[in-house]
Amino acid sequence: MLKSVKAYLKSRKEKYKVPKRVQDLIPINCIWTDGIFRSGTGYSKMYKFKDINYSVAADEDKKTMLDKYCEVIKSLDNNASAQILVNNRKTSKADVMESAFMKNESEDRDKYREEYNQMISGNSIRGTNYIQDRYITITVVKNNIKEARGFFERLKPELEKRFFALDSKLEDATIEERLRVLHNFYRSNEKESFFFDAKNNIMRGFDFRNSICPDSVEKHNDYLKFGNKYSRVFFLKDMSSFLTDTFVDEVVSRNVDAMFSINIIPITKTESEKVIKNALLGVNTEITNWQRRQNENNNFSATVPYELEKKKEYYEELLNLVQREDQRMTQTLITVLISADSKDELEGETESIKSYVSSRSCQLATLTFQQMDGLNTTLPIGAWKLKIFNTLMTNSLVAFVPFKVQEIQDENGLYYGENAISHNLILCDKSQLLNQSSFVLGVPGAGKSFLVKMIISILILTTKDSILIYDPEGEYVALVKALAKDECCIIDLHAGGKDRLNAMFMVDGYGEDDPIASKSQFVISLIERIIEKDLSSEKRSIVDRCVANVYYEYERTGTVPTFAILREELLRQPEPQARDIALAIEMHTKGSQDIFGHESNVDLTKRVIVFDTHRLGPSLKSPGMLIITDTILNRVAQNHRIGIRTHVFIDEFHTAFSNDSSALFLDSVWRQFRKRDAYPTGITQNVDFLWNFPLARSMLGNSEFIVMLSQAEQDRERLSKLFNISNTQLAYVTDAEPGSGLIKYGSTLVPFVNHFPKDTELYELMTTKPGEGVFGQAKNKNVC
Repeated sequence: MLKSVKAYLKSRKEKYKVPKRVQDLIPINCIWTDGIFRSGTGYSKMYKFKDINYSVAADEDKKTMLDKYCEVIKSLDNNASAQILVNNRKTSKADVMESAFMKNESEDRDKYREEYNQMISGNSIRGTNYIQDRYITITVVKNNIKEARGFFERLKPELEKRFFALDSKLEDATIEERLRVLHNFYRSNEKESFFFDAKNNIMRGFDFRNSICPDSVEKHNDYLKFGNKYSRVFFLKDMSSFLTDTFVDEVVSRNVDAMFSINIIPITKTESEKVIKNALLGVNTEITNWQRRQNENNNFSATVPYELEKKKEYYEELLNLVQREDQRMTQTLITVLISADSKDELEGETESIKSYVSSRSCQLATLTFQQMDGLNTTLPIGAWKLKIFNTLMTNSLVAFVPFKVQEIQDENGLYYGENAISHNLILCDKSQLLNQSSFVLGVPGAGKSFLVKMIISILILTTKDSILIYDPEGEYVALVKALAKDECCIIDLHAGGKDRLNAMFMVDGYGEDDPIASKSQFVISLIERIIEKDLSSEKRSIVDRCVANVYYEYERTGTVPTFAILREELLRQPEPQARDIALAIEMHTKGSQDIFGHESNVDLTKRVIVFDTHRLGPSLKSPGMLIITDTILNRVAQNHRIGIRTHVFIDEFHTAFSNDSSALFLDSVWRQFRKRDAYPTGITQNVDFLWNFPLARSMLGNSEFIVMLSQAEQDRERLSKLFNISNTQLAYVTDAEPGSGLIKYGSTLVPFVNHFPKDTELYELMTTKPGEGVFGQAKNKNVC
């Protein structure tokens, strides 16, 4: 055994005490509110780190990930031990359902909630209902808590940097989280009941172990029983030289609670070199003695035995790894802990896991009469009770890859489908992201509108949030009328129609800085869309002056500004250019297309508003979208002032970039949405079109939430470049089935599928497939 390992084990040695109660079986002497535990002489702190999409990465990307993971291991402190733990735990189906299910409200819309809940229940069956948590626990021997706390404070920035380079995220595990992991093991049937109040326990002098210890423990020679739960600990006795990178995943990813623990004692470079050189010297001595014996027998042509040659090459390679490739030697102990509800189930899982490991030319041995020591070594408490070691270099240790695929299961998140790999539900809460801007992208028929309608239906049925929809095809009307009823307003905009929107409407708090300046920029953009060309600087100045005059008059007399009143103000100006502008917008103020020229006559206070423009003529489409976007901005400002969250959905988003002025206006609006608790979603099939506009490309790149459905080849190339998507991941958006693709959630990229039963009324309301659903069958009406 290496000197440093002997010294470490000696420093951790404790006198054995016969346990007198169940609590005494938990080898934790003291805990602190910042999450530090003391076990014997060792102080430990646990960090949780996020999974990365290793299993769906390209081979080249996997190699890069392994190199970066190797850097994590090499960064471990020589004076401390480390434990990397993958905890495969069963999620409470009740918890997931509580988060995803809709609660009935004793009204006629409950039938839709029941359909949605049945869909969620059916889809959750395909999932494993198991999720994996990943932790790294660092243990150091120090004289007191102050020294230990200082050590962990110095260590964390380096660990954070290494995991960040791996596209993972390292976070402190709180005292409650550490104790919850132990509670969920010791009391696996009472996971929901865990509660720990550190302050209250300290004040009352309670033993913290009372909150986590099992009711009873039975120790057997090769298994343990905690209450009604059976557990067994194994250690990896022999390992193959050709382990696949799926080894950890295959061992852990079973329909049982399981932990895969990698305990590491790093060895200094100096000691590593000394040990390897001594071993190499010993081999060279063996070779020399063998050759001497052959010479004494006059066998001068004998070749060195193959075994000795290979041994020499092995140690020379190790020395090269340490000296030239900056690899580190480690003493490693790998243990596996599985739990089952019955002894028969435990034996079955034991046979299964041993069979798999054996098929990989490894040997997994059951700890005999050491089950409790093995358990305490495997649990993330910083104890090392076993004297079993394997010597591994860091480049060999990374073969035990603790990564698989990222999951998104936010509490109170909205359902977006199932993880295409694990089949667990994807629940997204966009409030957790840096910003709430989002896009839904896909070719025609990829399922964009269906997915958006599903999200809208969830929002209508489960929240009181305001929902505003720009609907250029009239495809959201039927859904909103069925689900929102008295809470909605369908605004049917077309030339000659009775519904009108005031293009000059402006509420308190409009714009980013100066409201009138912002409104002036909007009006200039609107006029440019109407005349289909950019205004000269002279005409811009005239419009700017007239807009200010109209609003000053409003403040003086209370006359509500309209586009028609702006035209009258233009006619009062002395410049001939003003009359040219007035003539250009005449049709939109007093002619056949004046639906945006006068005061609004629709109810813009409703919770759900659909701006239906499918009957809007081509000449009004472009200015109509701009006016609707401005109307939405006004409502967002009003909602923000009274504390109401707003969800904005803009279909055919690419049409907003028909000219530079409108693009600038939309970019400004998009920024204001983020500042005013509004969640904007752009929906488009034209990624390549957006790519040609720097503002649009910036909006896309800065959005934290992107749903990518099936993409055209050129669009795939654009998205791959923008979001650093590998070819393996791009396969999920290449000729993908409708409703399937990739979700970018912050830095997380998850492949997903969405199965929605066709024999439901919700499906009939949401589908736009030819021959299916109610789309286009119902006559649109102005109000619900």
